[in-house]
Amino acid sequence: IAIGIQMPEDCVQRIIKVGKKSLPSVLTRGMEIDVNSAIITEDDWRNPIINYLQYPTLPSEKRVRIMALNYLMWNGDLVRKTKDEVLLRCFGKKEYMKIMGETHEGIHRAHQGGRKMCWLIRRYGYFWPTMIEDCIDYSKGCEACQ
Repeated sequence: IAIGIQMPEDCVQRIIKVGKKSLPSVLTRGMEIDVNSAIITEDDWRNPIINYLQYPTLPSEKRVRIMALNYLMWNGDLVRKTKDEVLLRCFGKKEYMKIMGETHEGIHRAHQGGRKMCWLIRRYGYFWPTMIEDCIDYSKGCEACQ
């Protein structure tokens, strides 16, 4: 929040205070996260990251080491840290198809568009790398929305 301070007209400088307000991480607030472990298949995008986080001394690609900086293991599940230090649970293809279906055609049948659906899914605390493209493709494939 920026607050301007009134200065006399003959004064050339203007001081602006800028403050950042944010909540502490879920981990530091002492909140419990209810997550269930998922079965990870061989072709799952999470495999290289999980392997690196569990066994950091084993040789791995530079790309995986850099990507792993944004992830952590929490109760056996892969979790992504956002810039705001919000934790998003990571899913594979089988799980995220179900999440998109529930979000798009769920109990309220809102039939959200692709980007809005992606925003909602992130707000619910879920993540996978191709979220935007998958949500747009899913909403384009919905017959009720066309």
